[in-house]
Amino acid sequence: MAFLILSICVFAVLGLLERLWPARREPGDRLLNLQMWGLRLLIQFGVLPTIGLLTAMLARKAGVRLLSTAEWPLLWGFLAYLVVADFSEYLFHRAQHTIPILWKMHSLHHSDPSVNATTAERHWWGDYLVKAVTIWPAVAFVMGPGPQIYLLYGLASFYHYFIHANLRVNFGGLSWALNSPAYHRLHHSIDPGDYGVNYAALFPIFDVLFGSYRRPTRFAQTGLAHRPTSAVEAADGTATTFVFSTEPTITPAELKSAAETLQAAAER
Repeated sequence: MAFLILSICVFAVLGLLERLWPARREPGDRLLNLQMWGLRLLIQFGVLPTIGLLTAMLARKAGVRLLSTAEWPLLWGFLAYLVVADFSEYLFHRAQHTIPILWKMHSLHHSDPSVNATTAERHWWGDYLVKAVTIWPAVAFVMGPGPQIYLLYGLASFYHYFIHANLRVNFGGLSWALNSPAYHRLHHSIDPGDYGVNYAALFPIFDVLFGSYRRPTRFAQTGLAHRPTSAVEAADGTATTFVFSTEPTITPAELKSAAETLQAAAER
């Protein structure tokens, strides 16, 4: 409940800022976004806890845990979990733009004609179920986080509202270090020339490592050629289009190259 109240407060503050200093003055689908948020909350409180409990039970039974960040100093455990979780989100995001069934789910998020803070909740309800049985338990198995780390990660997730906000904020030469509204807005661009860039959720260094980084120099127009006109269409996933990035998914060779780059940087 506390997170729900905090979400409403963050939406209110960002909404006011968007009215005062918008990146672009275009009508968005805020009502539809909030309706999809309500559906997501039903799933979050009704279904995801059961999946999380089953996953935790399986993990304990299997003894799967490469690391145990719950036993680390809290700051270091949280930072390690944050980086690994963000990398998993990056990989999943790349897959969403490449695998047809995942794009059909994800395209709802990209169909907002004016990206704003509420767009962060414009996701098809099935997205969370897929993550709940793939990347989320995988990261938990690897990192072994405790309740405090989950709490801090939940608080850090509010940053996603900011990067979707319709605000004239660009980190410029530091755009490779941390995501910003201008950086993520380019990812949502309606211009096909911008497809396949800026996948990172928090840390664009992953875009740099895998060749999908593009420094933003403008506040792009967003959306897709077609979008749902009602919550019913958005929920059943039939109203969005199949527009795919042209680049393939990340290959094992790219993963190896990125790992060698990180290792070389660490040895300097």
